[in-house]
Amino acid sequence: MWHDLKLDKVSGIDKLVAEFTIWMIGVLPYAKMKVKVSETQDGLYTGKTDIAIKRKFDGYPEWAGGIGNTIEDALEKTIKNFNEMLQEDGIEKLTPEDIEYSEWSDF
Repeated sequence: MWHDLKLDKVSGIDKLVAEFTIWMIGVLPYAKMKVKVSETQDGLYTGKTDIAIKRKFDGYPEWAGGIGNTIEDALEKTIKNFNEMLQEDGIEKLTPEDIEYSEWSDF
């Protein structure tokens, strides 16, 4: 099984296990974003958004992520993290200037 692979010069392998389209009409400038969830060799699941919020305190983009024991847990924690970032910055609705997208090859 891929979880048990040990290869020279490879420090870890992640497997893409899910991709979700998240609709946030009225919050996101183009209504939707994607969340990818990967499984690590240790059996943990990690989620990451394709949209970064340019944070109010420094203007640098920050992607939301989440770690869980299941795909659904990682998805939920990723979205909660995204919403917490909005709340911390006092944002009700993002504009195109407030966000940055991941490289097209990442999603």
